[in-house]
Amino acid sequence: MSILTEFYYLMIIAVAFGLLFYGLHRSLRRQDRLHAESNLQQLLLLRALTADLQKHRGLTSAVLNGDTSMAQDMENIRQRVNQHIATAESCKSTHKETWFGIIDHWSRMREGRSQDPENNLKQHNLIIRNCIFLMEDIACEVDLTQGKAELAYLTCIWREVIPAAEWAGQARALGASIAATGYSSPAQRVRLQFLYEKIEQLSGDAFHTLQAHLAAHPETTGFQLQKQEAVMAEFLTCIKSELLSTASPGIDAKSYFKRATESIDALFALVDIALHQVQSQKLKY
Repeated sequence: MSILTEFYYLMIIAVAFGLLFYGLHRSLRRQDRLHAESNLQQLLLLRALTADLQKHRGLTSAVLNGDTSMAQDMENIRQRVNQHIATAESCKSTHKETWFGIIDHWSRMREGRSQDPENNLKQHNLIIRNCIFLMEDIACEVDLTQGKAELAYLTCIWREVIPAAEWAGQARALGASIAATGYSSPAQRVRLQFLYEKIEQLSGDAFHTLQAHLAAHPETTGFQLQKQEAVMAEFLTCIKSELLSTASPGIDAKSYFKRATESIDALFALVDIALHQVQSQKLKY
């Protein structure tokens, strides 16, 4: 075999290996992109599921404590949660076990078997906590920022904004039950004071972080921090003046529920903006 022929063979082998490695690289990048897209879809689902489970918790708390005027709203939200769960049952995920736990837990809760307000709160808090933990696990599994500085605030969304929304959700449920009965025990006021402080701390930290981010990255658009911060301040004032200052609150459950929901919606609006901005980047891997 001549040197020239041997050289040609070596060139053919090199090109073949090059094409093979290029194909493998493209395949891995495609798998990474599909994985990231799947995670984003799960985050969108968990955002909707968590918000509706929180509403279901607040409505069932009011109904179980005597305010039957909210029973139809409760049933409507229950049907929405059922739809989210049906979607979750068909999604492909690397967190199948955790998803199964949430789906199974809801299957035992949705019939409304528990007539004990305290256990109702406990079960809702548990399933929502698991949703939030799953959301953070999925969000951190792949780099949704893709190294872009304008998305560097995403950690704040998972670790401050969503937990703040959950503490506010617990305050909505507890406050709605207090307003429905027209009385609060010392233990309930201690718990509500704790929730008040957690909401104030985490939402304050979140707004501070996001304001600093927007100052450093004015190209990040969509946030209305002043409006959302004002809504949170109004809710905190409502808790303090209507529930913490007296054992016999005058506010009715429906009015309190509405005020609390406005504050939670303001926090989830930040989550929606973040997820929209991740979607608009068209994940490239």
